Amino acid sequence: MRTFKVSRDPDFENKLTDVVGLYVNPPDHAVVLSVDEKTQIQALGRTQTPLPMKAGQPATRSHDYKRNGTTCLLAALDIATGTVIGQTTTRHRSKEFTAFLDQIAAGLADGVKVHVILDNVSSHKSAEVHAWLVNHPDWTFHFTPTSASWTNAVEGFFSKLTRQRLKHSIFNSLEECVKAIETYIDHHNAKSAKPFRWTRDSKELVESWKRGYL
Repeated sequence: MRTFKVSRDPDFENKLTDVVGLYVNPPDHAVVLSVDEKTQIQALGRTQTPLPMKAGQPATRSHDYKRNGTTCLLAALDIATGTVIGQTTTRHRSKEFTAFLDQIAAGLADGVKVHVILDNVSSHKSAEVHAWLVNHPDWTFHFTPTSASWTNAVEGFFSKLTRQRLKHSIFNSLEECVKAIETYIDHHNAKSAKPFRWTRDSKELVESWKRGYL
């Protein structure tokens, strides 16, 4: 069985075309960033010390676990290079989001145009965020259709992070978990980063959406 979710966004076609256009034909002399938060990352430990794998015996661990805290990862994927800027926080309000935008802006040249692809969560659309954009006129937000996280490129990075580093890992403290995330981002940028390539035809996606919507 496969699951699905059809976006009910009445502006689906325009939003999809806008976002895909940034992927396949980005503006000259501009930076395109895919931004999102990975929330509720749990630092899960085990109630007893795991036993290592050895000849004829798999690694073993206790069936139960203990929670050592949670963190949130704010991340921005540069479409042109595939590199990621990340920041872990305890919460994911507009306050933390605008602070993350400040962090990104500090690393960019003055006057460079920045196009940000992001979803419709309330912390991206608050009055605080609107005020930040007024003070940063070179930045433009492009919102993905609702219920269409697959249109946001950084989600692919989150998936790799989960599979390759977080899933099945044991963290005896929140600090261990945060350090693992930071180290993974550093390794990705040094060894794995590559330009993002969108391969789906937007017209075919719109037609598929229309069939599902009706």
